[in-house]
Amino acid sequence: MRIALLHSFYASDQSSGENVVVEAQSEALGAAGHDVLLLGRHTDDEQHLPGYKLRAAWRTITSFGPDPAPRLRQFAPDVVHIHNTVPNIGLHWMRRWPGPIVHTLHNFRPICANGLLFRDGRLCTDCPDGKPWSAVEHACYRESRVASTPIALRNTMGTEVNPLIARSDALVVLSPFARDTFARYGVGTGRLRLVPNGVTQVHAAASAMPDDSQWLAVGRLRAEKGFVELVRGWPANVRLDLVGDGPLRDELAELAGPRVHLRGQLPPMALRESLPTYRGLVFTSLAPESAMPLVIVEALEAGLPIVVSLNSPHAAQLISDGVAMGITVADGRVDAASLAAAMAWVEAGGDELRRRCREVFDERYTEAQWIERITEVYRSVGASGKPIPAPPVDAEDLP
Repeated sequence: MRIALLHSFYASDQSSGENVVVEAQSEALGAAGHDVLLLGRHTDDEQHLPGYKLRAAWRTITSFGPDPAPRLRQFAPDVVHIHNTVPNIGLHWMRRWPGPIVHTLHNFRPICANGLLFRDGRLCTDCPDGKPWSAVEHACYRESRVASTPIALRNTMGTEVNPLIARSDALVVLSPFARDTFARYGVGTGRLRLVPNGVTQVHAAASAMPDDSQWLAVGRLRAEKGFVELVRGWPANVRLDLVGDGPLRDELAELAGPRVHLRGQLPPMALRESLPTYRGLVFTSLAPESAMPLVIVEALEAGLPIVVSLNSPHAAQLISDGVAMGITVADGRVDAASLAAAMAWVEAGGDELRRRCREVFDERYTEAQWIERITEVYRSVGASGKPIPAPPVDAEDLP
């Protein structure tokens, strides 16, 4: 099958898991024998050009922008799979593209300016509930009212006229929570396809419980990740490695005691290879993540149990699978009693619990399972291998 992947890459200072996923999926499809074109534009290359912010705002509001259709015609894909287009790729070409289009809803940005459904430490659905200018009032996108305005203006028109949603033959969602949320806000369930992310196998089997009692937390150091609450409530006699970078690094460094180590950003493979050295992964996100976080899937692959915030919409599934125990966050910190109980549960589970974690990975989140699911989506929208005729194009080309 000939598959074109389209992605506007976020700036590298955003620490985007979405960028990592798109590149990994491109490699996985190629390794599975498909002919893959990854076609994208990188914000790192664009944001320093004169007038970029104005062009980005115009593209977001109007959907006019660089046109990938000429390159797509040359490649003649069986299916075009769009990941992200904001703000570097236009959308008007989609109306005349004759072949199947699939779009992955990686986040909630079609209904929420910051893509998180999270503001001021709580779940927020003001915009999809009928107050779209709330995003501007609260500077939800990059903490800027100016930057939030184009997205809020686009979202006032509703999901039914969003070009990506309206034209796509199938919309991939990454979790039951995302599927239910988009359905509640007007995205037709007939086109929603649940395809959880999968990851490559790095470890042959679940690792044994390490001798050292050290724990791991991973993510961008932002308010919605709950790291401030975690560090405030972390026990003084247990080591915690916090991997990631972001705007809260200085605040976390001030809060961290001698047993909390801020390790900064690590290369993805270096992080994965280090996973067996930890007792477990602590996941304290306060925001309703649209996908089962990749770091959780990677931890399960290595056999690490999860200590998960009950704020997470994925907590119930992880707990029912027997690979996680929930903790609560109250009064600006992780509840000490629930954290102690969860850590004791991991200790008591030992190697048997770690084997169960790997079993869940093998049952649900392997790369092979992801390839099988996504290629079934492609087939369901008519990706049959027939040549795609050339549509007319009269917009700015995507180099």
